[in-house]
Amino acid sequence: MPLPRLAALLFLLLGAAAPAQTVPGGRARQDRRVALTGSTAEPVPVLRVAGGALTALVFDAPLEKGSLELEGRERFRLVEVGEWAVYLEPVADLAPGERLGLRVRFSERERAEPAVLMLVTHPSEVDARVRIFRSALSIPALQAELAEARAQLTAQGAELAELRAGRDANGPTRFALAGLLDGDGVSATRFAKTRDEKSSAGRVSWSQGFSLRAANWGLVSVAVRNNTPTPWTPLEARLSGTVGGERARVFRILTTQTVIGPGQEAVIWVEANSPPWEIGTAFSLELLDASGARRILIPRVVL
Repeated sequence: MPLPRLAALLFLLLGAAAPAQTVPGGRARQDRRVALTGSTAEPVPVLRVAGGALTALVFDAPLEKGSLELEGRERFRLVEVGEWAVYLEPVADLAPGERLGLRVRFSERERAEPAVLMLVTHPSEVDARVRIFRSALSIPALQAELAEARAQLTAQGAELAELRAGRDANGPTRFALAGLLDGDGVSATRFAKTRDEKSSAGRVSWSQGFSLRAANWGLVSVAVRNNTPTPWTPLEARLSGTVGGERARVFRILTTQTVIGPGQEAVIWVEANSPPWEIGTAFSLELLDASGARRILIPRVVL
């Protein structure tokens, strides 16, 4: 078997198993379906190629092998026409806005109009395998669409089962089995900003929150708002005792959104691991970004 044809067949076998691979330039490979319009009034289907990336065009009917017409054919490392497919690999990317036409005829017994396609280079995606149908309503096209819908439903069913399993795994019973609950239970304390605090205009501010404390863990939840014109990313939390300056060890900090944009609100959770202090101890909570210059100070949090 000639090496180009062998490479093309290997590409089809491996590409189907790993459609999300990237090619030189950081482009993501995509598998998709295209239906030919057969009308000069309709736009010509556009396919995305990239330098060093092999693209396979798989048709729903046999082709006339010697009928391929390709603009700029000398710019392709590989151009091969099989019985049902065309394989293309450009030497380099097409220039922005550049388009190359491709035309191939079906075998005489098919009595179908030639397939006319347009090739471009996309900045972030490249077509790995494109299934091309002579009509969107043809039986093969409808069968492919049905198979794709079934695959999506199967994937959604698996995702739903995973979510249900995660819900069960993280329920109250598992919470207790993990040793996070004991006979003393959990104490909760709410806190909120007082009216006499300074205005938060032009700053990242907080409004209200609550704390939870068990025998071997503590958790603080606080709602914040970014009133500045630039995004804010909380990366560090400090819990300091209001009496004696005792520092609590922060185990992790989580947020409902990693980057809090201008005018956006989010909730931040700060977890303290294995607190050595007595329940009801007052702390101040400080939340900082990477620079340490933009911070939020909550003067009293009870844990």
